[in-house]
Amino acid sequence: MLNLFSKANLQFVTLMVFTVLLMGCGAGKMQSTWTKDNYSDRMYSKVAVVGIGKDLKARNTFEEDAVRLLKEHGINAVEGITMFPPGGKVEIRTAKDYIKIIKENNLDGVLTMALVDSKENERYQPGETLYIPSYYRVGRYIYRGYQTYSAPDYYTNEKSYLIEAVLYNVKGELFEGKETMVWTGQSSLLDPSSLESASETFTKRMVNQIAKDGIVIQR
Repeated sequence: MLNLFSKANLQFVTLMVFTVLLMGCGAGKMQSTWTKDNYSDRMYSKVAVVGIGKDLKARNTFEEDAVRLLKEHGINAVEGITMFPPGGKVEIRTAKDYIKIIKENNLDGVLTMALVDSKENERYQPGETLYIPSYYRVGRYIYRGYQTYSAPDYYTNEKSYLIEAVLYNVKGELFEGKETMVWTGQSSLLDPSSLESASETFTKRMVNQIAKDGIVIQR
């Protein structure tokens, strides 16, 4: 029997399909966004990226990825963890503390990222049947047949995470109660394989959206 659709070929096709799916889902855009009415002051000279949360490793990862991508788009961004520490060395309690940090570091923009919701759901996955063409020889002739591969039905638990980014315009005079929020964007992640994967996916979506919509323009 001459099987032209070998196991190696099947693995190659599967890999190519998986790669295309990753490319299609990876970059993407934010699922929902809001921009302040009449938002026109879009030029910034220095934007601090701040991850909000108790997980220090997650905060570092998200801040580093976002800063790198913003810089690739020509935006002067800095990691906020050195200015807005998670606790310990410097205690920040009041609006005056934040205003002082913003002024001391010459910031005119602050971009925050925070997990706002997480859910776990059970999802039914129906079985699939694949028909793979195969070829075989009988005497002088080559015939085509099909090999059948079946996968049973099953249930799986999926966890989704909703992450929100917020941009604050902190130019000019600052005081407690001043409205500084100019843009927000939300995007959900479904069962990310790792912290690094979650950060890469979300920050790409966020920065792509910010760049596409001209939310931040380098001064």
